[in-house]
Amino acid sequence: MTQFVLQFIYIPLWVLIAVGLTVLAIWADSTSNANVGPPGAVFGFANAAISWRRFRVEWSGRATDWEPFTDDLLTERFSRGEKNSGWSVATLPPNGVRRATTDLPVRYYRGLSPAQVEHLARLQGWSVDWASAKSAHRLCFFRLMPPPEQVGVPHPYGPSPAPGMPWGPLSFRVAMPLLTWVFMPRLRALELRRNPDAYLTHLRKYLPERFKTELARDPRKNYQADEAGRILRRVSVSTWHFRGAGAQAVLRVAAEQGWQLDHSFPAEPGTTLHLCRLDDLARQRS
Repeated sequence: MTQFVLQFIYIPLWVLIAVGLTVLAIWADSTSNANVGPPGAVFGFANAAISWRRFRVEWSGRATDWEPFTDDLLTERFSRGEKNSGWSVATLPPNGVRRATTDLPVRYYRGLSPAQVEHLARLQGWSVDWASAKSAHRLCFFRLMPPPEQVGVPHPYGPSPAPGMPWGPLSFRVAMPLLTWVFMPRLRALELRRNPDAYLTHLRKYLPERFKTELARDPRKNYQADEAGRILRRVSVSTWHFRGAGAQAVLRVAAEQGWQLDHSFPAEPGTTLHLCRLDDLARQRS
């Protein structure tokens, strides 16, 4: 109760201090090459707040009150975990089955036992990672997510889709290229030209360089190998590089280099494309 009452005093002060330190850091960066910034804990005031709902379950202490409160938080965190976690190349195996993760601090399930929280998680298809070092102060959860189904992916050498169609050239823009010209003049010039062949020429220079850099990386580091000792090399391509030609142009140039669309990621032609190539480490050693 003391924390709930006093938060209306110390959290506004905390916010003012955080804003002041941020302004000070910006000023220091602008006047020197210090490249400093306030520590992340300065912005932890959101996690320090106690909501009215949490105050009521903390006050009652009954498991019957804690259960719906904790279950709602788990639903929210599981949804974010399924969407955002497990995409790192270092942890994503070649079969594309990613390990989604999230956690829940003890303050959000204080009135329940870990076994009760585990039961709530299992009802939503998640499991508790009991081996995690964080389990003393929070519970960590994981779920194995199969690769997403990819529907409507065109053949790399098929007919080019029309502008506005999936995998075809994206919508033409004027304001954005002009406003961001200074950051990437060559790519913005390509966008204003609206020439698919020019984009294709750019991709035939850009993608081989990306592939060469990726293949030069040590295969024993930062990759998740499967049981056969194979790894999946992965490269992502932003829409900046194919907007005027369409996502199918990326598939075409990638196929010419022996690469293909990565089955581990959703096939979304209007966003970043993910390409891959399977490497057999055992064959390379022999």
